[in-house]
Amino acid sequence: MKKKVLVYPCGTEIAFEIYNSVKYSTHFELYGGSSGYDHGHFVYKNLVTNLPFITDSSSREDIREFNRIIKEYGFDIIYPAMDGVLTVFARYRDELEPLVAAPETETAEIVRVKSKTYSRLKRVVPVPRLYEKEELPENYPVFVKPDIGQGSAGANRIDTKEEYIRLRESGRLDGCLVMEYLGGREYTVDCFTNLEGELIFARARIRNRIKSGISVNAEFIDAEADRKFTEYAKRINEKLGQRGGWFFQMREADCGELKLLEVAGRIAGASAITRNIGVNLPLLTLFTHMGIDIEEVLINDYEIELDRALCNSYRIELEYDSVYVDFDDTLVCDGGVNLSLVAFLYQCLNESKKIFLITRHKGELMPLLEEYRIKALFDEIFHLKAGEKKSECIDSKLNPIFIDDSYGERKEVKERLNIPVFDVAMTECLMHH
Repeated sequence: MKKKVLVYPCGTEIAFEIYNSVKYSTHFELYGGSSGYDHGHFVYKNLVTNLPFITDSSSREDIREFNRIIKEYGFDIIYPAMDGVLTVFARYRDELEPLVAAPETETAEIVRVKSKTYSRLKRVVPVPRLYEKEELPENYPVFVKPDIGQGSAGANRIDTKEEYIRLRESGRLDGCLVMEYLGGREYTVDCFTNLEGELIFARARIRNRIKSGISVNAEFIDAEADRKFTEYAKRINEKLGQRGGWFFQMREADCGELKLLEVAGRIAGASAITRNIGVNLPLLTLFTHMGIDIEEVLINDYEIELDRALCNSYRIELEYDSVYVDFDDTLVCDGGVNLSLVAFLYQCLNESKKIFLITRHKGELMPLLEEYRIKALFDEIFHLKAGEKKSECIDSKLNPIFIDDSYGERKEVKERLNIPVFDVAMTECLMHH
């Protein structure tokens, strides 16, 4: 039987990467856990909603209430998908019936607080120059960020002494670290540590473009430059004792020296690039916390670049039992099969919906269907002659929808049959995530 995994909270970039990494696994069944309405409701098919909102300040009683609600589902593992949640679940893991896919409590506590991280690792890897609260920095700009936080929330560059003094006196620097400004390139190192504490994988990627603290464009650095990051990964792993997938970030000072930014006890959202060379960190993490010791990973050796942007997901109130789809410039575009549309047709096939091809294609049709290897997709094919209307071939008793690139064809079908009609660009709303 598949092990049941609750990913909480399910609306974070980390949760989406966990989903994409594990959704095809034959070993685990994913559930999204949510305390509010977020994008996780469009991603996770299985949902547990209205859960208590877990934050850094959550108490043992809050975790007990959380456990009481999820108890009926029989989860085997909880996979925290946010830094503060990971720390709290690690701290109170004895109150949770499922296993918690998180490092030991001490490790989770250290990596959650940047000052604790720097203190533990300052003799292990290079760390930024830090300024005490009463200390006045001698060089500007300086960088300010919350001691407890994630992404770029609350982080600022301060360019002058006057600005620094003003912010300090206003109290806006309370709870923040003040450090030297690192103006060079930024790197993330994805890592995996097995059950025995051995670092099995470490690979650095450069963060080419960052938006709201999230890496949206990344690529791996060359092997020669990567050796230094691998050495740092080994040192950090020995000092902190991570388990499963984790990462750390470094940035270059103006002189080119690398200095530590942060360490996390979880996977990074942009570790999707690591998954696509063969190292599935969320899946490996789940196996590790199930007690399976991973001794090696398989890596594909090719250049790869990751670029991320917002994607669309839809919830549509539409029931239909059959699809009538056009051929030219709809199912086939620019001499090739429309991949997104054919994926939708296979979705219909999986749901036992009938699929009909309806076309005015000039010339022989069957050889083309065989060439594109899509002939078997259709329950029936309507190859119309000049003057024949597509609406006359559509059986309204089959609760149909109609897909065609031609406005005129859609208008004729809509006016005569009053059924939903779709241009090719509209069909994304019909796809399940």
